[in-house]
Amino acid sequence: MSLSGKWLKTASNGKRLQFRNGAYTAIGAAGIDFGPINSTALLHGGGTETYRLTTSTANSKFLAYYCSSSAATGDTRTAYLDLELAGAGAAAGDAVRTRISVSGTGIGYATGLHSTCQIAAGGTVAGESSGLRATYEAASATRNLGGAISALHLASYVGANNTMPTINAFIRCTKDGSVNFDHLLALPAAAADSTIFATHTTQNFSHSIRIIDSAGTAYYIMCVDDATNRGGGS
Repeated sequence: MSLSGKWLKTASNGKRLQFRNGAYTAIGAAGIDFGPINSTALLHGGGTETYRLTTSTANSKFLAYYCSSSAATGDTRTAYLDLELAGAGAAAGDAVRTRISVSGTGIGYATGLHSTCQIAAGGTVAGESSGLRATYEAASATRNLGGAISALHLASYVGANNTMPTINAFIRCTKDGSVNFDHLLALPAAAADSTIFATHTTQNFSHSIRIIDSAGTAYYIMCVDDATNRGGGS
């Protein structure tokens, strides 16, 4: 494989070095292609929504890092991305944003983010282990935290005229391995923090949350819209 490069002039950053192999944007089975450079990427980028880096090679990865740490202490991360929003205005930001777009038909599966915690045979974890951990952190301060806050935000964005399948939900639970989980949720003990989990007596159920199982059968979790006689108060 031969690799060629050239300096590209940009409007704001002077010159940038572009590496290219083969066709305009195509990446061959043994090729590498960093062009066309994405001008919105300050450090490194390749392709745009109009001119994407492409490949027809099956089972390929555009970026892949297989790492191993033998350290006995401390934290090790394959990638660490830290974004500070230092402006005082209404700017928005994501430390990481991923998107997978499906333009073909009959695709086997597509996910925007697939995060896995794998415990190898013979391996153990003394503390917490999870496939995905979401943390909402606020420094100690005398203030009112504004907006709507959550450790995990699930959003649907389905355009008009789409017919939904029978199995659709904000959260879907599946048993992909041989051993099933025993519980749907792990909550703080009622005695320790009754703001989340508490007893509820002498009140008629007024609302319900609809759930559906993998066979398409609907069930209903009963709810109330009043904190009367709820342990721990509202």
